[in-house]
Amino acid sequence: MSPAIETGMADHPKARTPSAPGTTVGIGHGILACVLYALATIQLVWGYHSRVPSYLRLDAYENGLERTPFQSRILMMLVLRWAHHSAFMNKLADIVSAGTPIYRSHIRPEAFVLATTDTMGVVLAGWMATRIYEAASERRLLTAYVYPLVLVFCATSYVLLPLQSFRFYYDLPSLGFFSVGLYLIYFRKNPLWFAALFVIATINRETTLMLLWFFVLAAVAEGYAVDWRRAYAPRTLAVVVPLALYWTGWHIFVGRMFAHNHLEWIRHYVVNAVLLAWPPAWPQMLSAGCFLILPILVFRRCVKDATLRIWLWALPAWFGIMFVYGILVEVRIFGELIPYLVCMAALIAEQTILGRIENDAGACPERSRKVQNDSLSQITVPTVNPL
Repeated sequence: MSPAIETGMADHPKARTPSAPGTTVGIGHGILACVLYALATIQLVWGYHSRVPSYLRLDAYENGLERTPFQSRILMMLVLRWAHHSAFMNKLADIVSAGTPIYRSHIRPEAFVLATTDTMGVVLAGWMATRIYEAASERRLLTAYVYPLVLVFCATSYVLLPLQSFRFYYDLPSLGFFSVGLYLIYFRKNPLWFAALFVIATINRETTLMLLWFFVLAAVAEGYAVDWRRAYAPRTLAVVVPLALYWTGWHIFVGRMFAHNHLEWIRHYVVNAVLLAWPPAWPQMLSAGCFLILPILVFRRCVKDATLRIWLWALPAWFGIMFVYGILVEVRIFGELIPYLVCMAALIAEQTILGRIENDAGACPERSRKVQNDSLSQITVPTVNPL
């Protein structure tokens, strides 16, 4: 047995030989891509804020008086409360409100904070998805398209919602936290970094619990062969168990903190059972993951990366939890999966392109070598890596 397999690092992305990138372009193209990506991100967040109403009352949320379980997600409460009482943020809001004619009313300082945190969440999702795709890809044909694809997924999950179209202050920050968590897990970074992220992100939203499942699955997929015994190996449990205890303790604590708040609770599984039997709700439910979850499951064998493939086991667990605790037609509850789903979709598309090239080469044996060497350079898009 090779040393790489014994140490469990054979599938470590850092241990792989980097794939040959696409055609390198000038720095001007990279700057242009950065500008376009930035403008597209701002447009998405602006449309999200202006077109999708908030489900929460800002003043009540800031003061800890909002309904639970929403109020128990307190990270953004602390940030927005700071913005409300910050002299600098209030002065900035006054200046922009007086000098910008496109706004019809006075801008609250909280608006700047929400715009910043939401933009950062989308940028982190695009950045992390690009990094993971590059590590898992053989040719990196679609690097330049990963970030725009993240924007499309975000628009479908958070903005283009005819049913139950609501905005929550912690949604896009949760997307950013979860994206960084997937990055740390995939690249097997120091567990202390993952633990620090988990502690902070859990204060924002409880979906961080699923990061532990992603962590376990990544441990199972280390090496050339999947070994489920690694799920309960000491080095895996040394990370998962303390963080799971912290997650449980935190939610007990925050539940008692807001025990006197009004509880908004319904039998979600009953509502979801009705929605699954109601055809008008099917298009929006299928729009989770930009309608690509089912195709990804069908063509999963096109993805050769062991870690990304085994992460598919997180999807049924996620669906089961959301069936009980969420409303499936609110596809934002699947938003944290966007970086992962984008990587899977891009890798499947890349393998489809490479398969077509191989088929074309096989159909013309006398030109086989020329097609294999030249066709890739003809279709390879410029590897613009602005992030």
